[in-house]
Amino acid sequence: MEGSPELERSLGDTTGTVTAFLERLVGEPVDADVGLHVATVAAPGNALRVAEGRPLLARSAHLTGRRTARPYVYAESLIDPGPLPDDVRRRLATSRDPIGRILVDRGMAVSREPVEGPVGVVSPAPPARALAAGDHLLARSYRLGIGGAPVMVITEWFLPSLQPFLTGG
Repeated sequence: MEGSPELERSLGDTTGTVTAFLERLVGEPVDADVGLHVATVAAPGNALRVAEGRPLLARSAHLTGRRTARPYVYAESLIDPGPLPDDVRRRLATSRDPIGRILVDRGMAVSREPVEGPVGVVSPAPPARALAAGDHLLARSYRLGIGGAPVMVITEWFLPSLQPFLTGG
């Protein structure tokens, strides 16, 4: 992780999803404005730790406030769809629900393992807009596991629009 110690501390204290954390913090429902959701294949030495050539999904989204349309987080995910139930894959492809909401609704217990990062998973380099100096409060990457197996690598850039919601903001 890099960036805001206050935000990092708050995220570290939460046991739920990033979606639930954001909704509590900003006081409004949060939706995923998906920019990219495409089939790809695993590269050698990928952060998801799956075999080269394995079919994967690459996804990017802004997590935005439903009422304000304010973007709070930009996220990129590399997803192994194989272990996911059909209804989860379908919701990822067709709904505005963030990944965390989909997994919680399905009753899936997840684990997080930090990944040295941030890791740009949709493109070889993370997006310049999300990483320009001062354009994010915090960036982090983690491997999300379900049933002990890694299923996603997610990189999140927490945007300055969150600053007013932090104490001392």
